[in-house]
Amino acid sequence: MKRSKLSQDKQLKLIEHFVAGTTARTTSV
Repeated sequence: MKRSKLSQDKQLKLIEHFVAGTTARTTSV
């Protein structure tokens, strides 16, 4: 259970970072 939650939290952070990077790139262009 704990491992699953940790993975989910990591995935959420990764997606958030990806979205932020995409937004920054779009704004830059």
